[in-house]
Amino acid sequence: MPEFEYRVLRRRGEPDLRSLDSYRRNLAGYSAIEKAISEQTPDQVISQVIDAKLRGRGGAGRLAGEKWLIVRQYESDQKYVICNAYDADPRSWAARSMLERNPHQVIEGILLAAYAVGASEAYLFTRSFFTEGIASVQQALSEALDANLVGRDILGTEFSCTINVVGVDIGFMGGEETVQIALIKGRRGMPEQRPPFPAQYGLWDKPTAINCIETLANVPVIVRNGAQAFTSVGTATTGGTKVLTVYDYVHVLDKSALYSEPKVVEVPFGATLREILRHAGIARVEGDLGAIVVGGAEGGALPTSALDTPFDYDPIEEAGAIVGSGVVELLPANTCMVGWAMDRTRYLSDESCGKCVPCRLGVKRMAGLLEGIISDLGKSDDLNVLDEFASYVPNGSLCGFGVQAPNAYKTAKRYWPDHFKMHMEEQQCPTGTCVPVRAHRYVTKHVLP
Repeated sequence: MPEFEYRVLRRRGEPDLRSLDSYRRNLAGYSAIEKAISEQTPDQVISQVIDAKLRGRGGAGRLAGEKWLIVRQYESDQKYVICNAYDADPRSWAARSMLERNPHQVIEGILLAAYAVGASEAYLFTRSFFTEGIASVQQALSEALDANLVGRDILGTEFSCTINVVGVDIGFMGGEETVQIALIKGRRGMPEQRPPFPAQYGLWDKPTAINCIETLANVPVIVRNGAQAFTSVGTATTGGTKVLTVYDYVHVLDKSALYSEPKVVEVPFGATLREILRHAGIARVEGDLGAIVVGGAEGGALPTSALDTPFDYDPIEEAGAIVGSGVVELLPANTCMVGWAMDRTRYLSDESCGKCVPCRLGVKRMAGLLEGIISDLGKSDDLNVLDEFASYVPNGSLCGFGVQAPNAYKTAKRYWPDHFKMHMEEQQCPTGTCVPVRAHRYVTKHVLP
């Protein structure tokens, strides 16, 4: 099992960092914010973050420092920072793990972001059912407040920043940045048209820096050790590590894989998918493995021939998947990829907020066509219609949800065209696991229950 350096997660057997005393003693906690506000200008902090090639860990992959620079340059009497600790994909354990095990490093990262962009108020936005994580970060905030590390005149300087914890749960869409802004303002959580972007016109119409929890947790490491040390791990385009949630299947009943408990690991960007599985303690004979799904609910399925693909934004996207939520899951060899694409697309159809017509109707229509194909009701032109929707939905969606929603279908068709061909031409499942879900090609009022 390859050993990787952990920077934001804590491994079993390592010191518990949940208390302020332990964080300071074991990781020189809050030395980064002290160094920044006493020795560096906000522009110097931003420059360090850019030089460290810290790309957004929430999936978009944009350089965090470039986003901060936009917020910094806008003149405003008030600016905000939002830490996205929501984990839109419910199978991801990244945010809750950092909140539970390393809350002070998250808080320090928020403070550094606020100092860099000129914000005096921040929000930590998370899921309400992360009860252990919320309790841990609230206790950490109380300790930091007592130590004058959060609040007014931090460490006796003119820098002030309050941090508010917001816990909600509205499903998958709660992870979208403009949805979070709307919810903080007490409005209905729906994506907004961009531009203008939150960096210019965000919370309460003020410049707002929104970064995911993992991105912010890396900032103290950069400021404390320097950009060069940070980029000693990673690739030429992406510095540092990535927190992943890895699922292995246990065995198969009928057509459904039963999954083991998730393994939360931290790996360097550039590690291959094979190395990641080995680090997670998963060893599968390739004949037993059908596919590896990278990116979570909106990710794509890759064949076993792609196991040596480096884990980085560009190589993964070229293969058809995304970094996404950081969930990696294995599919057994007897998985019908048409059925898998149908299940994934049906789930996303249910999770769509419904604001955009292309997403609301397009994803549902894709799911319906896939249902028809596995029910032996497919027509020869169904794949052409699916291809059209797979292009139309991303182009007409307001947020990233619709942009990535067709990935399951696109990768299934790209790498397993024979599964589609057998269903379409022979009305037979290639693995014998698909069960018809429709008796009619189109659901009408006459066949609805």
